[in-house]
Amino acid sequence: MNIINTLDLIRIKQSILRKIDKEIVSHGIETAYIVCMLADELGYSKDEIYYFAIISCMHDIGAYKTEELNKIKQFEVVETTRHSIYGYVIFNNNNITKNMASSVLYHHHSYKNKNKYIPEIEISKLAFLIGLADRISILCNLLNYDEDKITNFIYKMNKDFFDPKYIDVLYRLIESKGLINKIVSGDYRKHLLELIKNKNLDMQLIKEYLLFLPISIDFFSFETSLHTVSVSSAAKKICEYMKLGQEYKEKIEIGAYLHDLGKVCIPKHILEKEDKLTKEEFEIMKKHVSYTREILEDARIDEELINLACNHHEKLDGSGYSKGLKEDDLSVGDKIISISDIFCALTENRHYKKSFSKNKVMQILSNMAQSNYIDKEMVDIVCRNYDELLEFVNQNKKSYENCLKNMILEYNEITTQMDKLQI
Repeated sequence: MNIINTLDLIRIKQSILRKIDKEIVSHGIETAYIVCMLADELGYSKDEIYYFAIISCMHDIGAYKTEELNKIKQFEVVETTRHSIYGYVIFNNNNITKNMASSVLYHHHSYKNKNKYIPEIEISKLAFLIGLADRISILCNLLNYDEDKITNFIYKMNKDFFDPKYIDVLYRLIESKGLINKIVSGDYRKHLLELIKNKNLDMQLIKEYLLFLPISIDFFSFETSLHTVSVSSAAKKICEYMKLGQEYKEKIEIGAYLHDLGKVCIPKHILEKEDKLTKEEFEIMKKHVSYTREILEDARIDEELINLACNHHEKLDGSGYSKGLKEDDLSVGDKIISISDIFCALTENRHYKKSFSKNKVMQILSNMAQSNYIDKEMVDIVCRNYDELLEFVNQNKKSYENCLKNMILEYNEITTQMDKLQI
């Protein structure tokens, strides 16, 4: 079963980040390509290079909503890079990337300080590979992709920051394999995609990765991420009540994980407003669905998954948004994610309201079914299994919330330790 693969996951992440800053997205792909070329020349295996590509593509994940984004783009290196710590914590809590998380933490570490590190978190060789590739990519951007200028600068730059062995390999790649030319021309993209396009991952790892997508963009804002967990949990349980087939159930669950990705494009003062939204603010909030579709279409993932992620605000009578679809246009999965989203919104605490009582939630759902907004059969299923469904959702949400709190503690602890290194 190949519902979604590694290339899809990377494309989704890149599509999200493209909404935030196009330059820094290209930087991640360029860095990954350079790392892979260096690693291949150094004799690493294909499997190792594959995972190097994944981690390198997203090595600056922590920069997108921090004050360090402009510094990175301007080739500045701060002594204790907060975005590296942020990225480390995200990667360290994901089983796909856990083993390589330290390379993100130390990718701005100079080679001459290789013996200065947090005792429990050793510096991997990959950190210095990413560090060198990172600098070359930024240099290409700063010199407007002028091949001669880039090459001349590389030969003259201060090499104390880098592993001498890697510098030698870099020179060989420039001279014998046209490394800089491939970056300037854009040919590197095809080569990188060939390395990662056909790798499939265990479905549980994919879900775990998708679970951390919202929080990886904004580490200190939990509400959207927690809601995503709730909706995916509710959708999974409703699928079980309806005895749907395993493959379709997996698709629905993944669609639920993706359904609010577009909220990364919504201004934070609207997304986290403590009062009810004004009419104008609500119109802006509604755009998150269109943004989600743009992100997923840009990532070129399966069309059915895109629809599952983007049809949860449609109504059976055609009065919903963003396309005004009617009942015959909506799949069973669309209807499941829709009612899951509503159920969770009603049973969650929000900035502007407390969770509603069981009677009120069931009444609201019944009224919506009678108005032909949502599916009556699914409302009956939710109401019959209300207590079990809510307990299942809350257990999953609580577990994830504890994980997020531990990540914040980990971030603060590592920040303190990195500051003490005084590099």
